[in-house]
Amino acid sequence: MRRTAAILVPAAVALLCLPFAACRPKPRVPAWVQVAPADSVAAFSGEAAWMLTHKEIQALISRDPMAERALDLFLQKARINPRTETGRVTFHVIGVPQKGGGDLQKGLEHVLIQLNQFADPTALVAALAESFPQEGTLRLQGRDWPLYVILDLEAQGVKAHIRAASDEKGQLWIGSLEALQHMAAKGGLAAQEDAALAAEWISAKAPFQGYLQPEALLGGLRKNLEGSLVKDLPQGVNALFWSITPGEKDAAGKEQAIRFELALAGTPEGINQVTPWLQRLVAAANAVQSGPGAAPELMQEKRRVGLRCALTPEQLKLVMEKLGQPGFSFPVTVRTPRA
Repeated sequence: MRRTAAILVPAAVALLCLPFAACRPKPRVPAWVQVAPADSVAAFSGEAAWMLTHKEIQALISRDPMAERALDLFLQKARINPRTETGRVTFHVIGVPQKGGGDLQKGLEHVLIQLNQFADPTALVAALAESFPQEGTLRLQGRDWPLYVILDLEAQGVKAHIRAASDEKGQLWIGSLEALQHMAAKGGLAAQEDAALAAEWISAKAPFQGYLQPEALLGGLRKNLEGSLVKDLPQGVNALFWSITPGEKDAAGKEQAIRFELALAGTPEGINQVTPWLQRLVAAANAVQSGPGAAPELMQEKRRVGLRCALTPEQLKLVMEKLGQPGFSFPVTVRTPRA
């Protein structure tokens, strides 16, 4: 039976207390985070070839028919082959219902799709301009950029005006006109100190990454998080980032363990109380361990805490469920991007 590295019991966690520097250089965050909208309350980012073909991600997209239809239409008209593209696709949830005012399905009506790091961003923007009519502009980064009409539709009395825009870096955004205008008015996620601190502690090149804003999610969607550990986070934890790097096969053809990283940032009081929560997450994964492995690494500063460990696919599935993101299973290996 194949044996992979597994999480050990919480008592085996190695705690590294790192000094918090009052004056620190600007955090280095993943490229998609650098331009993520400031009020993105949740995001899931991954390699385009996997995100656009994986059945479970497709099932998630289908929960918002407008976003699904807009993305499919764009890929078809722009002649993008999702199986060979090397870029990154990120789905952002912009805003959530107020407490008692809705559910997760309503929140997903404000999805923004971000495409960046594509092999030829100039060609991507050119395909957008050639395939869709221009209508109006969107002010991004101090400049007015053309808005392109992806589709207009009405369903169950709700009108949707789906548009696309790009910026000077060749990044492309697809979403409702309301969501795009909201994004343009709010600035960037990386400018928020807690988000930047947490994002710095995940691997920028990890194939799969994600983000949660716990306080915002719990404000309106607590009932949708039953069974997860997110609802039990202490107050003051303002940003949660995770990354997944599936293992590759070694020289003997044996599949390596999946590398998982988790980083949280917030107030000193919140971070000081988060260790028991992390121990519960570790214990949950440990309950399905299938073999021995190195102890996970726990790093802590005054305003952030991070966990790095090796997981089996079964452990990873459970951990993602505990983070309020059920239904995801990840390949043990991923393709090597072409140069």
